[in-house]
Amino acid sequence: MDLILYNPLSKNNKGNVQTHKLIREYKKNNLPFRLKSIVKIADMKEFLEKKKHFEKVILLGGDGTINRFVNNTIDYDIKQDIYLKKNGSGNDFLRSLAGNDTLPQSIMKATYDTGKETHFINGIGMGLDGYVIYLIDKSKRKGQFRYFLNTLKALILYIPEPLNLIIDGVSHDFKKAYIVAINNGKFFGGGMRVAPDADITDENLDIIVLHSAMKIMILPIFLTIYFGKHRMFKKYVFFKKGKHVKAKFTTPQISQADGENYYDVTSIDIKSSGKKIHLRSYK
Repeated sequence: MDLILYNPLSKNNKGNVQTHKLIREYKKNNLPFRLKSIVKIADMKEFLEKKKHFEKVILLGGDGTINRFVNNTIDYDIKQDIYLKKNGSGNDFLRSLAGNDTLPQSIMKATYDTGKETHFINGIGMGLDGYVIYLIDKSKRKGQFRYFLNTLKALILYIPEPLNLIIDGVSHDFKKAYIVAINNGKFFGGGMRVAPDADITDENLDIIVLHSAMKIMILPIFLTIYFGKHRMFKKYVFFKKGKHVKAKFTTPQISQADGENYYDVTSIDIKSSGKKIHLRSYK
């Protein structure tokens, strides 16, 4: 018997549509299942421990749902096979997972200067990236087009700041940084191929900084990210791989980790947590 966990708040509160489709599929094939809303689970570790008799767990939700699941089970040895099914507005981790789910995925750890700590599995960012997610959260509608529109709005309002970046002990300084993205997966922003060479199974981080360009240049660069071609703008796009990253702006920023926002952040320290989780794509 399978256990289906769904997030009714995914995809701007429209997650129930995909949930009902999956339920119809199970019923059509006479497959036994149990359904549970994750918002009603107070302790995920305790819940899964009591459900060890289920062979498979299907988790429906977007990047935020996956992020919360990873953080809530970080110290738990998961017994069940966990399968992910698209049910959010971003689904960037699932894009990276497609065709690459035979090995466990690395879980990264981020520590903020505010004292907060979180784990992420797809990507983390600060600056323009976090501001875009903030605008999207305020929007009534979600999706790729809304991400693009909110990116335009953020570009108009955001003021680039000095950034100090330390990658494996080597310092890099940028006078006008728009965004620093540190990715474990290939995608962000609902399908933008920001880190084409990233591998979710290793412990390397892909670091991308958009800097120095006039605002009129930022939009064309952002458009090329959808195709993973932004690195051709070598004057404005810094790229490097590393295992330990420290990023520090001069003024407080909005940061996002797998689409979850953190406010009033000036610096973050990022490295592998040393832990892995094996999530699979639901076929």
